[in-house]
Amino acid sequence: MHTHQPENAEWAQQNGYEYHPGEAEDRLDHVRGTYRNRAFETYDLRTERGGSDGYYYYWRTIAVIPLEVLRLPNFELLPRRETAGMNLLGVKGLDLNLAPNASPDERAMVDAFKKNYSIFGGGARKALEASIKSAPHLVPRLADVASILKPSVLRFLATAVTGSIKVHDGYLTIEAPETRVIRADLSHTILKGSEREGLLNIANGFLEVFTNTAYESPLRSLTLENTFRPAQFLGTFIGIVLGFFVGVIVTIVLFFKYQGDYMYLLPLPIIAGVMLGRFLGHWLTRKK
Repeated sequence: MHTHQPENAEWAQQNGYEYHPGEAEDRLDHVRGTYRNRAFETYDLRTERGGSDGYYYYWRTIAVIPLEVLRLPNFELLPRRETAGMNLLGVKGLDLNLAPNASPDERAMVDAFKKNYSIFGGGARKALEASIKSAPHLVPRLADVASILKPSVLRFLATAVTGSIKVHDGYLTIEAPETRVIRADLSHTILKGSEREGLLNIANGFLEVFTNTAYESPLRSLTLENTFRPAQFLGTFIGIVLGFFVGVIVTIVLFFKYQGDYMYLLPLPIIAGVMLGRFLGHWLTRKK
């Protein structure tokens, strides 16, 4: 993985930032400074990911900005385009619903937000743990996350193109947007030198929206529903696994029956088995 050290060092020097090329094994090209009157740090972070071929590492550029006097609850926004596996299992965070009498403008901004992001109160991992361990705390109160569900914030997030956004204990962490993941050597999303300013601009714009909406009311017709239920998650997962194996068996039978003809059609039984298993698992464990 090329770390683009010359570009990052030049960018830091030109702007008077601190530059540390290798502070830790999993953190490279660490830059600290002030951008748009806010302190920041950016670095390339190594993360472990699991796949069909086992576990591998990929790198992504991260930006961290302290919130200072801005008070926000802990939450995490995950791009829908990067959570296909989670969405397949029905893990979509909090579902934003509008009353039937909501205006077309409200419905358009909420639909655009839901198309781009999944929101987890407290963070994705904590939200899943709470769903499993403590049923009364599945859904945070609207008042707990009202500051991140205001119209201006939803409009901003409907157009912002970035990776995950996390607010935790007074810090905002934002990741570079994932481009594509095919195999380990193509999954890195590294921003070099001044390219990191694009990520900092999104983060600062995000915080400025919150600063300017201190007295803006949240959508009155908005309600929250938790999309994650442990029983349904387990049922969907089991259905997908069983559907996959049934599809593999059908594919093997068809392969020998037609002696290798129609090879381009052989993946279809596996895909059909996975989708049917997912549907049946979800349907059988749906909330009564």
